[in-house]
Amino acid sequence: MTIRVGFIWDIDGVVVDSPHEEAWRITALKAPWRVDELSTDFYFTHVASKPRYEGGNNILELKGVYERLGAETQQEKNLLLEKYCSEKNALIRDLIQAGKFKVFADAVTLLMEAKGRGILQAAASASKNAKDMLLKVSKHQLTEEATLYSIFDVDACGTDFKEKKDILGYAAGKLNELAKNELTRFVVFEDAPAGIRAAKSLGYFAVGILRIGEEEALRRAGADIVTTDLRTVKIEELL
Repeated sequence: MTIRVGFIWDIDGVVVDSPHEEAWRITALKAPWRVDELSTDFYFTHVASKPRYEGGNNILELKGVYERLGAETQQEKNLLLEKYCSEKNALIRDLIQAGKFKVFADAVTLLMEAKGRGILQAAASASKNAKDMLLKVSKHQLTEEATLYSIFDVDACGTDFKEKKDILGYAAGKLNELAKNELTRFVVFEDAPAGIRAAKSLGYFAVGILRIGEEEALRRAGADIVTTDLRTVKIEELL
């Protein structure tokens, strides 16, 4: 039987627990930003699953940094945003290279089972650092030759699309090219309400993975399934 379902995975918060939140928070504490508090709830709502500049802008805008630093014009705000995001990205690259992140075993189990069954899979994260993390997971956790990155058939991470739904749509299109247009449905694995809403706006089946936040937020966003452990999700049921 031909498998006509493709899997699309968000990476940060679903497959790996990256140091993104930590990097945003550490950078925000430093001068001249001096954001005293950047809670997990704030990060989950305003930064997670969003492109770097959108997330950074939300921090500087909603935490009053632009106003405090006297940035009135859009040009002045853009200069501060670029500086803030550059500092954060330099920090996160250092953390990733040092291996300061963990891998979610439940996601790896499902990824590898799907790979073994011939299901085409795409990595579709807004983060430009997702590929680096996937490449770091290798040898001792998988096989002698493979990295976690090699499990995916399509890399749609860190694209220039501004909206998550555009990233997901791009990933689906690339998967369908590989499948010679035989895919009819897509399953998206997401941990943030914004990602769930993006998946549902495209008519995709959405699996919400509850890593942080509240289950109800994922359900309100439209998740078809919500789970704390992907090992409880059966591929037969998804197909």
